[in-house]
Amino acid sequence: MSDDFRKLDQGDEPEDLSISSPYGWEYLSDGGQIRCVFSTTKTIKMGTGADARKHESMIYWFVEQLSEERFEARIINIKCVPEGNAELIPLHTLIKDYKPELAFYEDSVLPAMEDLDEILDQGDEYREDGELYSAEMEYERACTIEKKNVRALFGLGLVYSSRKEVGRTRALLAELVGVKAAFDGKNQHLFNEFGISLRKSELFNEAIVYYRRGLDFVKNDEHLYYNLARAHYEDGDWNGCLDGLIMSHRLNPGLGVARDLFELMVGLAEDERLLRRYGKPPVPSKVLMRAKQILAVETGKLSLDDGPIYFSKARGRARGGRDVMGDNDVDIVEIDDVIDD
Repeated sequence: MSDDFRKLDQGDEPEDLSISSPYGWEYLSDGGQIRCVFSTTKTIKMGTGADARKHESMIYWFVEQLSEERFEARIINIKCVPEGNAELIPLHTLIKDYKPELAFYEDSVLPAMEDLDEILDQGDEYREDGELYSAEMEYERACTIEKKNVRALFGLGLVYSSRKEVGRTRALLAELVGVKAAFDGKNQHLFNEFGISLRKSELFNEAIVYYRRGLDFVKNDEHLYYNLARAHYEDGDWNGCLDGLIMSHRLNPGLGVARDLFELMVGLAEDERLLRRYGKPPVPSKVLMRAKQILAVETGKLSLDDGPIYFSKARGRARGGRDVMGDNDVDIVEIDDVIDD
């Protein structure tokens, strides 16, 4: 998976890097990239005439370097952590209008950010251990420090969907839509993980939306495309399923679960009784033909001679035939968790 999604292209010419900084910014860098607190001062005129006076207001910003010429700034809240949507600023603006606040960063902001990360890590640990209510408490605690913390919101969404709390999950989804930081290209893995959880909660349309958001930032992830195909399969959309599988197969022809889903598609198409049993619509002839072509190219034959293949939501086995997920008795519902990187 490429890290190119982290780069932003504003479409204008690079800034003049010959501008010198009076602050010795080499002391503000983290691994060669600037990551520190800066301040700006805004002068506000109050009153009129003889009563007019000026008031200076200082704003603290957490600034991270994106490239040689581009920086991202977020306001520091009263809990001393960055909050809200980021503003993109060019190098010359940072040098001209922003003043480094290294002591405030080291003494107040950095410790507060580390404490917030520990809370989020604890929430993730509880959630992964199945302690969902404890995880929920940690994520909500994080939101009292940073109201729209993306990681906490995704964590809460995963908790709600795992508990099949559809109403709360959808409300959380609506809240996430308004958080710009959730869609800035840094959270594609969270989109994938949330998509898996949404699909397992049978929120197929929502899962599809979040897989696609992840693919807005990462174009070459065969696992994301496979997971997208799975969501379309569960939703009974054969064309969407085929599209996702084809993209996954192009990126990695050796991904076994994608091949298995092609075989499953063919097996279901050839047995109307099983389509009815599992509530699937008929497989369109063009979809079936394309799936057979891909299998034929890969194997030289369809390898479906040992009985009909069909899908069970409970187990990833081919009843009346063989295990379509491999040699082992694998739970297909859980297969995404293995390949969601």
